Amino acid sequence: MTAYDVRVANLSVRNRQPARDVVRLVEGSPHLVALCEVAGRWPDVVRRVDGYRYLGRDEGTHGSREVALLVREDVEVVASDVAPMSAAVPRSLMAHDRWGAWARVVLPGGQRALAYSTHRNAWVQRPDGGVRPVWRGTREYRAHVRAETALLEHHAAAGWPVLGGGDFNYAVPCGRVRGVGDAWAFAPHRSLPDCGVRYVPHRLDGVCHAPVFEAVGDLAVIPRSTTGSDHDWITLTVRT
Repeated sequence: MTAYDVRVANLSVRNRQPARDVVRLVEGSPHLVALCEVAGRWPDVVRRVDGYRYLGRDEGTHGSREVALLVREDVEVVASDVAPMSAAVPRSLMAHDRWGAWARVVLPGGQRALAYSTHRNAWVQRPDGGVRPVWRGTREYRAHVRAETALLEHHAAAGWPVLGGGDFNYAVPCGRVRGVGDAWAFAPHRSLPDCGVRYVPHRLDGVCHAPVFEAVGDLAVIPRSTTGSDHDWITLTVRT
């Protein structure tokens, strides 16, 4: 059996010292790092990480530039792109256009995978855990899920099972939403398993992986107090 590490890191645009925190970003040398919020002072730093290849856009809309992947140098990259998932929500400062970064990769040992980073649309979930019922953000979140599902299923059908994650902007348990069955149909805890993908959550973030990858233990958490982000960074070890 061969083991692989995948990390999810929302970098946070508020971080003022990414040159210091980038060391923790690749601590332990994970094979894949799914990035969100590549903005603020991060772009110049994260594009130059020793031992890794940065896969993301240098220009375009904010949404198309803020998701990316770091791929360890011993992982072969066959193809990569950044794909649109959902539109910006008018008059919202937070719910910008949302995209997904993907790469067809061959991991050490020959296992193929679709490395993936996603950042679903914000502000769909109320503080009590419910979903805003009549709001443009709710519709865009749903659109994001549908586009994401189509992308993952397309690559899986071609022999590239997903191994990635991101900021899904939806938490279970949260308030009155205490279980998967109570969650909105497009929450990651329901939408990903519905398309045959396993989801391992931590607050708003999570790792998603196809069944060909078996999780080894629980998520390892790098606490936000040490990352300069408002999100913890999470790592899952899987094996084939």
